[in-house]
Parts: sequence; structure tokens; C-alpha cells
Amino acid sequence: MMKKLLAIIFLSPFVISENISIKEVQTNNLDSVMFVGNSFFYYNNSLHNHLRKIISGDSSVETINTRSVTINGSSLSWHSVDAYLDNKNIGSFRIDSKNDNKYIESSDTSIDAVIFMDCSLCPIHPKTKDNFHKYVARHSATIRARGAEPMLFMSWPYKNKKNMVFELREEFIKAANANDILLIPAGEAFHNLNKAHPDINLYTSDMRHPSQEGTYLAAAVVFGTLFKKTTEGNKNIMNLNPEDALKIQKIADKTVKEFFK
Repeated sequence: MMKKLLAIIFLSPFVISENISIKEVQTNNLDSVMFVGNSFFYYNNSLHNHLRKIISGDSSVETINTRSVTINGSSLSWHSVDAYLDNKNIGSFRIDSKNDNKYIESSDTSIDAVIFMDCSLCPIHPKTKDNFHKYVARHSATIRARGAEPMLFMSWPYKNKKNMVFELREEFIKAANANDILLIPAGEAFHNLNKAHPDINLYTSDMRHPSQEGTYLAAAVVFGTLFKKTTEGNKNIMNLNPEDALKIQKIADKTVKEFFK
């Protein structure tokens, strides 16, 4: 009986600081971030927009330019990150709908960091796991070669398969450490909030994609990871129930603190 119990303990490791090789942003001046991924990013009017709103709610953090390049259902192998970074037309203008559709040019289209994610099962599926590691390495090298910092976004377990987090954790940490890149622990935060506040639903009806609460949690984790700031008390809460938003903020803050301590 004792041997069986010990086996269970060792098969379910929790993250400790020694597991993570890169614990903070390496770029000195983080002014622009590109998100590369799939529908997990673009649901609820896109995670990058909510990151900017959280930033605007914290007077100690300067605003950043954000871009999001997503393909529904995509794996990392679907994305030509070199083409995204080499294309200087991306972000070269915008049409301001709040200012009579004024055309506004931008002379600076540079990107300081790229946050990328794979499809939700790709890091652990036996048919795609090898490609996950292959393309994390390939994209990391591509991003660095163009003077930007690569960052890996850890996706979350499904609502009906919450133990996925243990497999995801193992593969994401392995990939991040192998390439010396920052890992954004969104999946850890989902796991932590599911345990602490099961009444807050982080998922849509398909049990995979994020609800508004899920997107807000992910954005709060990105904010905390990038800027080493807490979100607790931030007033930009996506029209969520204020009590739920505060619980989400506290879990996001605690997750980032514990993950990188």
C-alpha cells in the first residue's frame, strides 16, 4: 500500500521555482508584443485587447502596442512567424472608428516580444507532441534572429479533463527550459482557479474555449508575467461581476508569484 501511495505522489509533481530556468522578461524595453496562436487567443474580442485594458488600469505601467495573428484550430507548424515579423505592413496603419474613421499611419512597426501558443492538445497528443517541441525551438530561433524575445503561452486543461494540466505542465516546462524562454503560466492559473472557485466558469459550452472570465484570467496572468505587477484592484474587468473579477485577479497574482518565486 505504501509503495502505491508513493507512486501517486511522484506522478503528480507541483511546480517549484527550480523547475523554471527563465523567470522574468529579458527585454529591457518592452514596447510592443505580438500574439501568435489560435482561437484560444481571439475569443471574447481577443486576449491582447484585454491585456491593454488591464495595462490602462495601472498608472505605473506604460501602454504597449499589441498585435494578434491567429488561425482557428492552428498548431505552431501552421504559422510562418518569420513572415509576420518581416512584414512591415503589419501595424503600419489603423482606422480610428472613434474619430470619424480617420486613417492613422505608424512609422514604428517593430516587435519586442512574441507570445506564441500551440493548439490545446498539440503539446500532449502522441501524434503532435514531437512537432510541438520542434516548432517551439524553430520559432524561438526565428524570433531571436529578428531581435525580439520569444515567450511561450501555456494553455489550459479542458473543463471535463482538468487533469490535463499535469501533462501540459510537463511538456511546456520542458519546451521552455530547452529553449531558454519565458513561460506564461495561464494553464496553471486555470487549474488554480478551478480548485479555489469552481463556481466561476472559465469555459464556453464546448468546455475548451474561454468564457469572458477565462479570457480575463489569461490576460491577467500575461500582465503579471510581463510586468511583475499585481492586478488586484484593477478597475478594468471586462464587465464581469466585480466579486468574481477580484477572485480572478487574486488567483492570477498568486499563480504568477508562486510560479516564478
